[in-house]
Amino acid sequence: MTRPRQRGPLALSVAAVLVMTGCGASEPEPVRDPYPVNDALPVVDTPGMRLPTSFEELEVVDPGWDTAAQYAEGVYVAADERDGVLEFTAVDVHGEVLWAAQRPASCTGFAVTMDAHGRALAILGDLETTADALAATTAAAYDLTTGEHVWGPVEVPGPYQGPGLVFAAPPESYMGQTGPRVALDPTTGEVAATESGSEGLRIIGEYQGIVLVTHEDALIARNTTDGGELWRTPLAEHGWTAASISAALRPAPADGLALISTSDTAGALIDLHQGVVLNDTARDAAVDPTTGTLVILDAAGLHAYDANNQSLWSLSVDDQTTIAAIGGVFLYLREGGAIRVHNVITGDVAQAYEPDGRGPIIVPSHISINGAAVLLDGNRRLLATISEQASWTRRAAHEAGNERHAMTSPAVSHVDSTR
Repeated sequence: MTRPRQRGPLALSVAAVLVMTGCGASEPEPVRDPYPVNDALPVVDTPGMRLPTSFEELEVVDPGWDTAAQYAEGVYVAADERDGVLEFTAVDVHGEVLWAAQRPASCTGFAVTMDAHGRALAILGDLETTADALAATTAAAYDLTTGEHVWGPVEVPGPYQGPGLVFAAPPESYMGQTGPRVALDPTTGEVAATESGSEGLRIIGEYQGIVLVTHEDALIARNTTDGGELWRTPLAEHGWTAASISAALRPAPADGLALISTSDTAGALIDLHQGVVLNDTARDAAVDPTTGTLVILDAAGLHAYDANNQSLWSLSVDDQTTIAAIGGVFLYLREGGAIRVHNVITGDVAQAYEPDGRGPIIVPSHISINGAAVLLDGNRRLLATISEQASWTRRAAHEAGNERHAMTSPAVSHVDSTR
């Protein structure tokens, strides 16, 4: 199996979320330019909660987010609705709010990505009134850490669709098709691909400067900066058709990887740099940022591969099993109402929770390389933060190759999330 080249430790760097596609007729005017936030996030009283033991000593704060958070380079972004507008906040792994910006509470979406220079960006959708007094959907890019304006607003044909910087007019009916899709270049905001006027071309998704399309009888990857073709794969080689391929609902598992749906019941995991199909029945995949271990959930079960592409272990799992999170050498799985945790190196079931604990089970949804994490308390999204010293120490250990053995445990943990 061939693994993609990694540009850095970012594991879950590219992800995006559709916030809303309905348009409100009348909304308060948002403060669009990023602004500083002086108030500290409220600290959560965690006694009485069943946190994973690796987060018990961390300070947990409540950013108040209503949307799923996206992450890159030590910063999370998400939004909550306040006073009739959607407020986006960028919060670093130490719990500091770096900046905030507002958008209308409808007709908007956002994505976190990287440009060609390695700079992390937040792309915010918008709905603005043009000189013709018509509502125009736009997108603009901001430096993820500073909030500095990078490009835009550029007009797009409709709300955010994803994955990556893909936009289209919404369907006319609930179950209808969107309008022609366009993909933007993350570095400039210019149109990198469009379905309009391109006979037979379908945009699957945009992944950090790579746009994946189908055209006639091939799956094709193009560079968004210059439009150059990186590779093409004949669909017939895998028994696929252009009409059956779409982006998977799950986020990309890592930089350089893409999950696609190849039918109503099947999917595939693709190396975007080399055009190699790593797994042709993949339902989900995730990469542990600490060890580089790739875990794939496919039709046969769970499979893990180390950073050198060597198979580590395989397990049979229930058809309803899903990957909740991965990080710190732990793989969190959902099985119905229960959470099961495995050591990603050995595949052994791991003790990630105190076995005699009481209270609601708090489940990670994203774990960063430095140990910070988004935690789910039911529908509430919390942030486990780390100190500056802890961040430096963990990164130094990772670069020295010591993280692989930092948090292993063979003991059993299988907890009921409804308990």
